[in-house]
Amino acid sequence: MAEARAMTSWAGRVLAIMVVEICVMLRSAEAASYTVGGSTGWSTPGNGASFYSSWASGYTFHINDVLVFNFINGQHSVAFVSESDFNSCNTASPIALYTTSPEDYTLNTTGTVYFICTHDSHCSQGQKLAVTVSTASGPTTNSPPPPPPPPGKSGTGYLYVSGHVVLASMAMYFLVM
Repeated sequence: MAEARAMTSWAGRVLAIMVVEICVMLRSAEAASYTVGGSTGWSTPGNGASFYSSWASGYTFHINDVLVFNFINGQHSVAFVSESDFNSCNTASPIALYTTSPEDYTLNTTGTVYFICTHDSHCSQGQKLAVTVSTASGPTTNSPPPPPPPPGKSGTGYLYVSGHVVLASMAMYFLVM
């Protein structure tokens, strides 16, 4: 009797671990990566301030999605700024400043987040981006599929998910034994 109860308790723990692993695996698979500006990347747009707002309006962003800023080092930067600094193109006090490309910025808060370039007058020429992040996840109707991640970073998510699949498979094996 005690042996059966111990086996049931063990099986229950394995099942709970499997459920948690599967939930983590599914959640990590939901995050998407977006190359800011598409093939143009993060640069001074030729058509002014509407370029990045038009780009962002084609997507629905969620917590854990990643914005990939591709730019020429030394000629551009990515500054995470407040709304007032975004509106006035104030480059003096960014919340965070990134100067090495590519910059992968993980969206980790809901609401609107703001980015500008701090070089010269790039912000006033339209190199600024406001992104609204929602908590809801799942398929979106107006979002084209995200582009593949930059070279050298493409396998990270695959390995992460694969590791969870292996753990879940091992747990299932021991559960049925």
